[in-house]
This record gives sequence, C-alpha cells and structure tokens, in this order.
Amino acid sequence: MRFVDEAWIIVRSGKGGRGSVSFRREKFIPRGGPDGGDGGKGGDIVFRADPDLLTLYDLRLRRIYEARNGEGGMGRQKNGKAAENLVIDVPVGTELYELPPLEPAEAAPEDQEVPESPPSFKPVYEIGKDEADAGEDEAPVEVENEDEDEVPEEPLLVDLTEPGQTFVACRGGRGGKGNLHFASATMRTPRFAQPGEPGEERRIRLVLKVLADVGIIGLPNAGKSTFIGAVSRARPKIAAYPFTTLTPNLGVVENDYGDRLVLADIPGLIEGAHLGHGLGHRFLRHVERTRVLLHVVSAEDASPEGIFEAFDVVDEELRRFDPALAERPQIRVVNKIDLLPPEDLAARREAAEAAGQKVLFMSALTGEGVEAVLEAIWRAVGPRDADGALRSAD
Repeated sequence: MRFVDEAWIIVRSGKGGRGSVSFRREKFIPRGGPDGGDGGKGGDIVFRADPDLLTLYDLRLRRIYEARNGEGGMGRQKNGKAAENLVIDVPVGTELYELPPLEPAEAAPEDQEVPESPPSFKPVYEIGKDEADAGEDEAPVEVENEDEDEVPEEPLLVDLTEPGQTFVACRGGRGGKGNLHFASATMRTPRFAQPGEPGEERRIRLVLKVLADVGIIGLPNAGKSTFIGAVSRARPKIAAYPFTTLTPNLGVVENDYGDRLVLADIPGLIEGAHLGHGLGHRFLRHVERTRVLLHVVSAEDASPEGIFEAFDVVDEELRRFDPALAERPQIRVVNKIDLLPPEDLAARREAAEAAGQKVLFMSALTGEGVEAVLEAIWRAVGPRDADGALRSAD
C-alpha cells in the first residue's frame, strides 16, 4: 500500500430528525390530545487513532464523509431513533487541522469530484509509487517552496498520539421536539413541531507524523535502510543510489528482556531540505516525535580531515527546520567501514578522538560494530518503567 502522510477531507455530521405532529385517535377518544414524538439526534463524526494503520491512503480515495440523519418522531409519543456515529480511523500520530470552508465557486456539486487539493495549502504529497523511484543518474527532486506569508495558519484541532484516542470533529444536530411538548391551557391542539437541528460541516487537513523511539537520519545513500534491515524484520528497498527510500520505514527491535524499540528510517536529506529541496520538510516532520536521533554517514563522505562535515550538513538542516531538533540527543555513526582499508579506518577513528566527540563505526552490511550501535541506542533511550513505557535516559 502506498504511504500517504497528508490528506484533506470534508466531514458532515447528521441532521436531527423532525418532531412529529400527531394527535391521539382511539375508538372512544376521537379528539385526543397531541402525542407527537421527538426526532432522533444526528450522528457525530468521530476520528479514532488506530495502531494498525500506517498511512492516510484510504482518505485519498474518499473525500466527503457524512454521518446519517436522525429519524423523525412518530405518533403515540414514539421518538425517532438516533443515528449512529461515523467513526473515521486514522494512524496513531495523525494531526488534524481545520481548513477554511471552500468558496461557493470552489465547492463542487454532489455529483462532481471534489478538487484534488485545497487552495489553502500545498497539494497532497503522495509517496511510495513504484514509478517514483529515482535512478542512478537522475537529479534529486526539488519541491518548490511557497511564500509562507501566502499560507494561512491552520488551527490544530487535535493530535492523536495514543492508540484508541478519539476526537469528535462534528456533532450531530439535536432532534426536534414533537407537538406533545407545546400543548398548554390556551393551546390544546398545537399543529406544529420543531424541525431537527442541522449538522456541522468542517474541512479538515490530516498530517501524519511517524511515531518512533529512534529516528535514523543522514545524507542519501548512507546505509540507513541496510542498518534497519539488519537489526529488525523490516525489509526496506536497498540499492546503491540516492533516494532509494521514498517513505519512512519502521522497524522493531526487541532485547532479551522483552523491551521493544521502534526505529524509523527517514529518507535521506540534502542541503536545503528545510526549504523543501530534495525530499525536504515532507520528511523532516517525521523526526519531530522521535526521542533519539541515530545520525548515519557513509565512510566515503567522512574523510579524516573533515569527518564531521557530513554530520554538520544534516544538523544545520535540522536546526533551520526546528531548533529543538538540533538539540535532540544524537548517536553519530560512520557506516560502510568495510569499504575502507585498515589504515584509513584508523585515521578516521583518530580524527574523531582528537576532536573529543563520540563517534561509532560500523558496517551494516557485514554486521561489524552493529551490536555496539544497538547498545548505545538502548542506553540513550533508557529502560522501561512499571507500565512498560520507555523511561528517559535521565
């Protein structure tokens, strides 16, 4: 299934049922009083975080979600049935933003397809298409950066970060009262009832941010996918050219005590990513929720004289995108040491020690140094508490 991390939909709650206008009519009571029942409540629109979902793809297939209307009231004081709520399941980690309503000229009739992208933000970005895989000689894809002043601030409605968490986006209309409620000493035969209240309508933008304990970042072709494939059962696409990974891949690592870590392989970033260059901020947001960053560079990009230059490129993009990300705990790793002669590897180790910075060396392909990296990850993330949740390293 394609990984889609952004979508927008229109949701409408149900209308309340109309109250009934009815009078009691029996064999020996030809002129009984009013007995019209109330209308039923319309259905709510409810969003629910489902841990089994990993993408917003299904929300691209259907743009309008409408709950059912409440049933109308009936005679003999019978109330109409309330409509069931319409529950929309989304992945855990989904944020809901409220978009302004469409202008009349933009609103499509019911028998026409809704526009593919709303005018107030960038077109929905769909990734994971087989035909989108970049070849060895292809240039990195660049995404135009819109003028931020032209994009209005969208209010955040809710951040669904817990499995089973729910949010009522639109409440159904209240059912109207039947004529039974309007009888009085001066009006014994009311021939009117309340109509049901209308439902609510919202246009909502959904943004998925991957939830993971560890985010694996680095320049393209650094071997991040090889590492996550080596330490977990994840099977990401691996090839010897940049931008092989076009979607965040998740892997689960379990230790001898049954503790689990979720690792997210974030697609490679390039200089200018905070402006949308390459795969850009479409993926930078996926590291916002991670507790620890595993920063991987290729040994080919880390010379003894400039071993930290490759790290600095991505660190600067993190800082410009969100200064808090640059302060996130990092584990720095030089990968692909199997490509280096022993003397070149020794020179890089000496350069790291001389700079006084902790750098690990590994080969995700051969497995050399991988266990040391995993141990460093477990130490950085911390042990589990009594409830099974990961505690911080502090």
